[in-house]
Amino acid sequence: MRTSTSRISRVLALTLGGALSLGLLTATATATAATDDLDAPYARAAAKVAANATVEHSKNVTSVTRGGSSGRKGIYCVKVPTTAVRDLSTAAILATLSDFRGEITAIGKAHAYCGNDAHTITVVTSDDAGKDADRPFTVAVL
Repeated sequence: MRTSTSRISRVLALTLGGALSLGLLTATATATAATDDLDAPYARAAAKVAANATVEHSKNVTSVTRGGSSGRKGIYCVKVPTTAVRDLSTAAILATLSDFRGEITAIGKAHAYCGNDAHTITVVTSDDAGKDADRPFTVAVL
């Protein structure tokens, strides 16, 4: 049986393309799973966040960014998908500072610091004297 060169080329291209696609899909799934690794079985959404807004561990959190255009310290925007929490304004939201004394406030409704986004929790942290300060924290939506 004779096989043409163009047929062999097409088969190789399809095989290689499939293998590359599978590798990309696997890498994407791994990257997503790595950030969605917080053990919080009873929370609809939760995140452990470093002082510089880096997400250390999370569950059903799309992103965490620095908030406010004024350059103030201690303002964070925690984006939660509507598939996890339909209405943040009626949800129970808990927030606590990690490894620091100070104050923390979690605002579960649209706020100017986070672009008035109704699906974003605005978290504001301060030091123990009440001054704006970047602090690591944990936030959860029950």
